[in-house]
Amino acid sequence: MKNIVLITAKGGNTSIKNKNLIEIEGKTFLGWQLEAAKKAELVDEIFVSTECPLIKAEAEKYGARIIDRPDDLAQAFTNHGDAILHGAGKAEEMLGEEIGIVTILLGNTALNRAEDIDVGIKCLLEHPEADSSMTVWQAQDDHPYRAMRINEEGYLESFIRQDNVDTNRQSYPEIYFYDQGPWCVRYEALCRACRGKTGPACWWWMNDKCIPIVRNWVTGKDVHTQLDIEIARAWLQKELWQY
Repeated sequence: MKNIVLITAKGGNTSIKNKNLIEIEGKTFLGWQLEAAKKAELVDEIFVSTECPLIKAEAEKYGARIIDRPDDLAQAFTNHGDAILHGAGKAEEMLGEEIGIVTILLGNTALNRAEDIDVGIKCLLEHPEADSSMTVWQAQDDHPYRAMRINEEGYLESFIRQDNVDTNRQSYPEIYFYDQGPWCVRYEALCRACRGKTGPACWWWMNDKCIPIVRNWVTGKDVHTQLDIEIARAWLQKELWQY
């Protein structure tokens, strides 16, 4: 069985035009992901799922194999999991052999390294009972207890009403958020997820038994604004992942 990387990178972005192809520190965002995948020791093949000719051309520069994504899976409202399932299935057809672990990367971040990919894959190799692994960070400051919304009268109110919430964030139950790093999932678990859709939060394709890889900060952050681009630039220049 082969371990693959599947990078999802559609065109027609609504937040920032062609954000997967923005050049930063000498490479496009997509290029940084492709380079990390190529350097990962436990990856056998790399695939890019896209409908965009420009993204296909960039991926081919790095020797990645192209999966043509149907238009109905390349819309702003497309569920990411459906595009992932399509891409993994097509990758298996193209390989002509079974896939062991699928590592899913986003095409619009430059902050994942080969080491991050290998850690996620090793985690599953060491825990055969698990379905998947994903990178997360502990975020007590962004805890649901502190979340608010604007009501119909224009005033702030608690998003989740919880009586007697302390101002000390350390008193809250521990909370974790996905940080746009590698998703690693067994291919057979991915197929099971398609039927049950029981993974953590909105990431149903990760299935039931998802191991957290806890990182210090949002070290895989993807790009939706100009600020995100500048954060990525600073991160790469200063190699902030070492802190």
